[in-house]
Amino acid sequence: MDLMADYRIPFVGLKPGKHEFQMRVDPEFFACFPHSDVDQVHGDVHVELDKLDTTMTLRLDLDAQLTAPCDRCLDDVNIPLTASDRISIRFGDDTMLEDDLWILGTKEYELDVAHAIFQLVHLAKPSRVIHEQETDCDLSMTEWQDDSAEDGEDGNDIDPRWAALKRLDN
Repeated sequence: MDLMADYRIPFVGLKPGKHEFQMRVDPEFFACFPHSDVDQVHGDVHVELDKLDTTMTLRLDLDAQLTAPCDRCLDDVNIPLTASDRISIRFGDDTMLEDDLWILGTKEYELDVAHAIFQLVHLAKPSRVIHEQETDCDLSMTEWQDDSAEDGEDGNDIDPRWAALKRLDN
């Protein structure tokens, strides 16, 4: 069974106008992308295809929940993911898929939006996944962390071997 079949939109038989689709984003979707940084995402992508005679516009709206380990304490944290994207679609001789502009060749009859959804989820993921409040973190994991390293300050306790090397520099 082709798991990616749900993420293809056959546009050839559609009449001009707006067409709406609801697509599910879940771990089964990300299993089809072995190089994915995320896999525990649950949610929906609302897809709106505005078809005209010579062009189409694709709008993707993501509303999902990411479960990932906290960068501070390694406990699971739930992060809401919301994002949207707009892709203009034109027709040409050869197929060329850019970020914001897809040019479809004469032999194309369906839109594969799986990769666009994959990119949308990864772009919506924050660069640092942490609990909103530090008090929500697992205390047994965070108590050993040095607060000065997180603040960017140098600690007062310098290893004597480094202090001896610093004196050699003069």
